[in-house]
Order: sequence, then structure tokens, then C-alpha cells
Amino acid sequence: MIVANYLAAAALFGLGLYTVLTRRNIIKIVMGLSLMEASGYLLLLSMAYRAGSTAPVLINPPHRRFADPMLQNICLTAIVIGVAITGVFLAVVVRLAQHHRTLDAGRIRDLRG
Repeated sequence: MIVANYLAAAALFGLGLYTVLTRRNIIKIVMGLSLMEASGYLLLLSMAYRAGSTAPVLINPPHRRFADPMLQNICLTAIVIGVAITGVFLAVVVRLAQHHRTLDAGRIRDLRG
């Protein structure tokens, strides 16, 4: 099961990278970056998984195997930071669209003076 999660994270990263490298629409590029970010979350949570483990918040656990809470906390923090960064990216895209009247990255690059 863990190997499937690693493969899914690699596939998500590859799909996001493909989207960033092949699309000219800036909104689609931001979506590709979000896919790459989600692959990192999946990778972090997959590394925190332990077979047969319980949550580390139980008072009297049935056994002493716990899932790693540190990676889960880092993942939650990364999600919050990622949402904020995506919001900033989209705000920049809106300003670019208002100023240049296009979302095509190639046309915006051509308009440099």
C-alpha cells in the first residue's frame, strides 16, 4: 500500500510538472503548481504511515505503535502555507489579466518593453 502512495505522489508531481511546462494559460500553470504541491502532501503523509499503528492521542493505547505525528503536523502547516501562496499567485494572475488583457504567458512575455 505504501508503494502505491509513493507512485501516486510521483504521478501527481509528474502531471503537475507536465502542466507547468506545456500550458500557456497562467491559471493552468498555477493549477499545475498546486498538483505538485499536493504530491508533496501525499508523500509526507505516506512517510508518516505505519502499519497497525494508532493515533498518538490515545490515553491508554492497545499497543505502543504510533503514527508519526511530526510529519502530519508539518503537512498541515504546508497545506496552510500552500493555500496562502496559491492565493497570492491567483491575485498576481488577476492583476496580469487586468493589465495585459490576456492569460497567455507567451503573449505577456512578448509585451515586455
